[in-house]
Amino acid sequence: MPVKPSYKEAIKYLHNLEIHGINLGLQRITAILKSLGNPHDKLNIIHVGGTNGKGSTSAMIAAVLQKAGYKVGLYTSPHLIKFNERIRINSREIPDRKIAELAGRIKSISDFGFRISDFKISNLKSQITNHKCAPTFFEFTTAMAFLYFAEEKVDIAVIEVGLGGRLDATNVGNPLVSIITNVAKDHQATLGNSIREIASEKAGIIKKGGILISAETKPAALKVLTTECNRKRAVFYRLDRDFFMDEKKRKNGEIYFPIPRFPDSFMSHSSPFTFTGRRWLLKDLRTNLLGRHQRLNAACTLAVLEVLEETCPRMFLSGKGFRISESAVRNGLQNVSWPGRLEILSERPLIVLDCAHNPAGADVLRDALLDLRFAIDDLRMKNKNNNSKIENRKSKIILVIGIMADKDIKGILSRLAPIADMIMLTRPKLERAASVDMLYKKVAPYADRIELLENVHDACSLALSLADAGDMLCITGSVFTVGEARDFFIRYRNEEQKK
Repeated sequence: MPVKPSYKEAIKYLHNLEIHGINLGLQRITAILKSLGNPHDKLNIIHVGGTNGKGSTSAMIAAVLQKAGYKVGLYTSPHLIKFNERIRINSREIPDRKIAELAGRIKSISDFGFRISDFKISNLKSQITNHKCAPTFFEFTTAMAFLYFAEEKVDIAVIEVGLGGRLDATNVGNPLVSIITNVAKDHQATLGNSIREIASEKAGIIKKGGILISAETKPAALKVLTTECNRKRAVFYRLDRDFFMDEKKRKNGEIYFPIPRFPDSFMSHSSPFTFTGRRWLLKDLRTNLLGRHQRLNAACTLAVLEVLEETCPRMFLSGKGFRISESAVRNGLQNVSWPGRLEILSERPLIVLDCAHNPAGADVLRDALLDLRFAIDDLRMKNKNNNSKIENRKSKIILVIGIMADKDIKGILSRLAPIADMIMLTRPKLERAASVDMLYKKVAPYADRIELLENVHDACSLALSLADAGDMLCITGSVFTVGEARDFFIRYRNEEQKK
């Protein structure tokens, strides 16, 4: 084994690989994995794609499997705060020392002519740029995940697609099952401008004779997925035909919504739902991930597990058989954690983090925020005698938004800005991020009270100072904005606790 670089050197090297940007293709990742002994071929993979919800679905699958007693690898992207978040086994992030070790081993592969000493040289960027075979950041990290999971002998590896599907670095090997949560417009410059084109790229993860599970319902996308499954003789299980999610309703027909009292109560008051599959019937299920879309993701999760129980009864895990108990399902869904996705950080004011970064995600977030405001105001009316200054007015929604320049900025802002009482436009520390001036030009037609702040921490600080205890503060627009905001609020909370 070659001499290992330090963790900081490895992370610096990985970030230097980002100069290649997005460079889809399977040649480089295939060559890397071959040089490593094809570790992915030693894994039982569940491959999760889709425009939105693939990370949440991956987290739910991993949580239920872990509760069932399996050793589960989980690979997701991007990270919120620290690189290690991307690669986990049974909820534990990959240790710093393993990142350093694996990065050194992969980098030293002779096929690419890399040397460990390259980690410390000043002209590293130019050397990588001029190297025709240099892997991208995502290809390198994907290889790390496969190698780590194989050497740690995980029972199952839940692998989230990075971008698209057909040419994504994760699209290697033969997964037990492939998932396409849904299809919506995002990354149009790379995947295409129409639902049909985007669905075609995502359908690239469907394998010959394989299994596809999807919660997609749009006819244009379903036609593409069905055609591809037929062409590859893959079995297609889909929502509202092969499995169903029914939300429990009150007698007056209204769906239950969360009632904010303190963060944990959002889980206990989330809408119960029933999952009906080919054989499974599970009633009064709950997940502590907020939003109706998370119940759709949960339905996808359960469809995957039910299908695997059918298709892998004897051969799975050296003959032990694949079994998931109802207790594992309930405990997994109720205890799953997926930070930054309608995540509640505080009660008063209500602080919500959500990584919505496309119009479809903004639609979901808008509906959730309106539901939450309705719930807050409803609770205020019931307790109006407690504090007249707070209870006699409706809660404000204050948005802190930072978006990447290559996203549909107008599509996102046109959905969120109209419901906001105040908007803080900001920019995360990333070259791809849109300037606050660019955001202002797009949001001006939809909002009046707008502040421009270059720093996410400053935007969060100002928003927090303007929010009363009964108001709602939401940070959104990109994973990177949410990551910086989450770091700010965690630091703020720690400082407040010291006082």
